[in-house]
Amino acid sequence: MISPSGYDLRKQESRLLPEGSAWGRLAALDVTRNSGDCMRRLICLAAAGLLFLSGTAAPAAAQPPPRDPDRSRSGPPRPWPASPEEPFDIVPVPIKPIGVKPPARGRSLVLSFANGEKPVPAVRHALLACDPPRGTHPDAAGACAALIPLKGNPAALTPLPDVVCTMQYDPVTVTASGTWDGRFIRFERTYGNACALYATTGPVFSF
Repeated sequence: MISPSGYDLRKQESRLLPEGSAWGRLAALDVTRNSGDCMRRLICLAAAGLLFLSGTAAPAAAQPPPRDPDRSRSGPPRPWPASPEEPFDIVPVPIKPIGVKPPARGRSLVLSFANGEKPVPAVRHALLACDPPRGTHPDAAGACAALIPLKGNPAALTPLPDVVCTMQYDPVTVTASGTWDGRFIRFERTYGNACALYATTGPVFSF
């Protein structure tokens, strides 16, 4: 029995009764039984609370949060997978090779002149176009007249018959690169001196 102040009256009665009497033994047994009942009730309440918490937290942790589409972007939403573990198909995009082709028409070359046995550093440059003859070359008409029969190939030039040069070795290097009637042109050569260059190429590299 519990008093309004929370004091257990059975404990008070058990203390007042003699220990060896029958009433004292019954009072002590009643107090022990009530204490056991209270402990069992507390254990049952604690177990029920744990089961409740585990039953409500597990489904919430198992389900991933929903993915809302980004409504700020225009167009239909992108097909994202439902979860990071879900596989999705990757569609390959065919790649077409890009072929570099020279123009079908055009006869233009970039010419360079360098002192020494290497093409760099170049001391002079000239642009030569032969359809019609023009560019920064000072004698575009004469250079084109020499290259047109050879299809723009400076390597096919023949030495001039009336030019005589000394044997002094003062090398020069010339280059020519560009396109001629749809073909790439790349030429590089070193000559013993500037006179030998002119005797072989004529007005092509005279700039």
